[in-house]
Amino acid sequence: MTDERLRRMEEIARKRQFGLRVVLEDLENPRNISAICRVCDAFGVQFLHVIHRGIKPIVLDKRASAGSHQWLTVIQHPSIEDCLNELRSMGFRVYATHVDATAKEFTQVDYTGRVAVVLGNEGHGVSETARQLADERIVIPQIGFVNSLNVATATAIILAEAFRQRRAAGLYDTPELSESERNELIRQWLEREKVMAPSRD
Repeated sequence: MTDERLRRMEEIARKRQFGLRVVLEDLENPRNISAICRVCDAFGVQFLHVIHRGIKPIVLDKRASAGSHQWLTVIQHPSIEDCLNELRSMGFRVYATHVDATAKEFTQVDYTGRVAVVLGNEGHGVSETARQLADERIVIPQIGFVNSLNVATATAIILAEAFRQRRAAGLYDTPELSESERNELIRQWLEREKVMAPSRD
């Protein structure tokens, strides 16, 4: 571990966002989850919440994630109710992606507070439970023949807007994580890097 590498980790940890989270409800394709890990890392989202009812752990696609999954804190929940109730108790507003008459364009909501963005299953979208628990329903406007986007692409579009708003508000300039939280995060990164190093291509 070089001093330059450690400084890089410290710099990234300072910009990690406690108050911006992504929730994935019952995604079935590991490649989509892996691609979303890459998007989260790019925009400083540290905490990825995954609703996973299966017994076996999720196996991510290393190529799709480009190794980014090792830098995230992935939290698995048995149900969307448990996940969203926990986040709401922590002061998060919940934005569920869903197309209906009540949905707002994704650029018309505020991402500068504590916000969790919920994205649903590739075939069915978010559940009725998620829609009912959400503070807002958001939609990405489209004008093509196919009114849908790959879930990883949708995540990237929404997080780019969240990043724009939060950066303009200075939220990447002052650490959201405490010094002790950042140090613990770096410790975890170093441990994971040691584990991952032998298996890298």
